[in-house]
Amino acid sequence: MSTYIFQEWPQADQLAQQLSKDVQAEVVIISGQWPCHQSAKTYEGKKLLQFWQQAKIYWQQQPVFAYPLNQGKFTLIHPEVYSQWCQYNAGFDQFADTSVAALKPWLQMPAPLKVSSVVIIGAGIAGAATAFALAQRNISVTVIEQNKIASAASGNHQGLLYAKISPYPTLQTELLMTGYGYSLGLLNQTSSPKLNCGVLHLNFNLAEELRNVKLAEQCPDSQLYQLVTRSQASTLAGIKLSSGGLWWPHGVTINPRSLIKVLLSHPLIKLLTHTRVKQLAHDGNTWQIVCQKEQKQHILTASHFVICAGAQSNLLNPLFDWPFKIIGGQTTTAVPGDYASNLRCALSGSSYISPVWRNKMCFGATFHPNCSQVELSQADEQANWQELSNWLPELAEDLKPNPTTQGHAALRCDTYDHLPVVGPIGESKLMLHTYEKLKFDKNYPIKQPCPWLPGAFVNTAHGSRGLATAPICAEAIAAAILGVPSPLSSRLQQGMHPNRLLIRTLTHYRNG
Repeated sequence: MSTYIFQEWPQADQLAQQLSKDVQAEVVIISGQWPCHQSAKTYEGKKLLQFWQQAKIYWQQQPVFAYPLNQGKFTLIHPEVYSQWCQYNAGFDQFADTSVAALKPWLQMPAPLKVSSVVIIGAGIAGAATAFALAQRNISVTVIEQNKIASAASGNHQGLLYAKISPYPTLQTELLMTGYGYSLGLLNQTSSPKLNCGVLHLNFNLAEELRNVKLAEQCPDSQLYQLVTRSQASTLAGIKLSSGGLWWPHGVTINPRSLIKVLLSHPLIKLLTHTRVKQLAHDGNTWQIVCQKEQKQHILTASHFVICAGAQSNLLNPLFDWPFKIIGGQTTTAVPGDYASNLRCALSGSSYISPVWRNKMCFGATFHPNCSQVELSQADEQANWQELSNWLPELAEDLKPNPTTQGHAALRCDTYDHLPVVGPIGESKLMLHTYEKLKFDKNYPIKQPCPWLPGAFVNTAHGSRGLATAPICAEAIAAAILGVPSPLSSRLQQGMHPNRLLIRTLTHYRNG
């Protein structure tokens, strides 16, 4: 695996020749523009130009943009953020600007350690994508799942892949825009089953209409989304709608379990289901992961581990009692009649509904903060039906009522700032001691290095946005483990850094 860094766009023929010898290459291009007038003579060069044209659709001037390329990735970095990105990803390039102010030590990245094998805890979309990102780079991975794959928040009949973004440059918007294109690229790369139906986010209230209008005004030539009228929306959907909205023509619906199966089918990934992790301990050289299946206990060893356990993440010792937010929720499935079967795209609004897949439509979902309910609830089923009836009465009337509750209930993991938790983990007790003065002054200038747990990472808390955010975050985890360029800006890496949660327990400490 090689890393190629270009200070301007390379010639397609030249780069294609290099890539033909290294399908796992990391290609980094520093530019604020996309090439307008490139040509190629060779077949491989023309294919690379086609790839760039496909990737360009999803580029919306993000400071750092990544897209799957063979078994590696292509990353485009804006020159204005390049120096800071280099500093955060230290050692990637001799052009790094060392004048950038030093980061808070707990938000830095530890030096990469030699990788022998990796254990992933959790077989949802985050765990499967992380395992795949590493296996693509010839790393042996063992995935441990306490139930069956996609049994928790990734278990819905259908999920929507689009980017519900803000018109303002928030961290969430940057993550969703970066992740949306990467996830679509991953689906194409792996030939995962999906419905290329598009997603229509409707103007279900005045606030949503104003948001959609502002987004459309900001990017009137966007190929990612367009503002549509009520009449246009009805034509796109194939059913009568009461409002227009923002049309995402490249949006898809997907059965998450199907994608997870494809990702976990990589020959370098070993899957252990119905296996519970009891303990993680480092013996000075490797991690000892104590597991239990049925009544039998066994120990795995690994140089690295990644916790991707969703709502179960802070039940494991390295993250024990870290301040995650747990949200219960439920989707409903039902068999459509003739009218509902006409729905041609996914609809998103105050809730969502997908087109028919395997003779069922999926809609919902309910949200219950601070919840521990994981069984299907009749009350939640009724709430989903009521919401659909209020929103799309004719469609709801045409769906056949369920004799018993049908759908999927799960706990979602979120955070106080609604950003995922992605990156390396500090040792909790030592961190709380090292940075204790932040209890009394959150701006106290502490310079002590972070006490890292060697080879310990986490990729979790994707809430209900995992299809758009988990794959790009999996690439960021793989990059950090292997010491290759990250697909995320330094701003985004710091914003999602796991240690922010533990430090917040100090900065928000109230004495007495």
